[in-house]
Amino acid sequence: MSQSPSGGRSNEDSYVHSSESKLKKGILEKLRKLVRLSHIHFPKEEIDETSLPLQIGSNVTVKQYNKFLDRKAPRGYKYQRHDNGNVFIIDMSNPEHSYLVALLIQLFGAYNAGFPTFNRPIKAQSDTFHYNPNGTGVKIAPDLAIAPNKHYVPKPIVPHPGPPPSDINGNSHARIVVEIANYQSTESWITKCELWLQETYVRYVFGIKLHNPRNVRDLQGRRLRAMTARLWTQGTAGYQEWDFGTIPKDTNIYPGLPIPTTACTGPGLLNFTVSIPVKEVFYDPPNPVPPGYSPVIPAGLTINP
Repeated sequence: MSQSPSGGRSNEDSYVHSSESKLKKGILEKLRKLVRLSHIHFPKEEIDETSLPLQIGSNVTVKQYNKFLDRKAPRGYKYQRHDNGNVFIIDMSNPEHSYLVALLIQLFGAYNAGFPTFNRPIKAQSDTFHYNPNGTGVKIAPDLAIAPNKHYVPKPIVPHPGPPPSDINGNSHARIVVEIANYQSTESWITKCELWLQETYVRYVFGIKLHNPRNVRDLQGRRLRAMTARLWTQGTAGYQEWDFGTIPKDTNIYPGLPIPTTACTGPGLLNFTVSIPVKEVFYDPPNPVPPGYSPVIPAGLTINP
């Protein structure tokens, strides 16, 4: 190796050293970017519905995502991890969403009347984590999960995926799932609802989509809003649908003309009644499932099936 008269490095050596240094710095910078991108960054700024869906992470592994949900994910938001590792906030709660969840808990819990608190046969809980039915190991939670009490349907002995399947805490898997879309897109809402049907222990999926309020108000000053409900039944093609808002979905409003309405004008209307057999909460077949199996109300319970 040649040296300069003063014993230092030659210009050639300095150039090689500089190039190697730049190369190392470039590699380190790329690694730092990869490390940064593989984390979830929840924004410090306030999030509103106009920013949804909002990407908050890239290249996030299943393990990282599940850990985020367990320890760091702020409540009141719906999160979604795509197969490529991208993570999004897809929905957020508001008073209407919270009220609807509370109302449905009361409705499903009506069958628990007369039972002691810890012996109620039906559990209706919000934000109960389950494993994605597609087998990826990603944790997902419905807005509402309806499952049997362990006193009437024992907890699974074999850890998830069983059989039978369980939630992430080893309790009975939800038999009825409710998904309420607030700002979440209709397409994303439908996809999530139909995803649950990949688990055969989910007997019914009830979905409600709250469409954006219109810039038209009723006589009480309330903005008109379309709302859609769908009911999927395990093993049955298609779904039932109800257009039950204060204005029909996809309705055009013209000045000087009457504003169209849905026929859903109050409770108890036959055409707007959703029927889910209560006995399906106690779906607990032997393995393998025998032909013609049908769940039954556990002995000692007086519940209209």
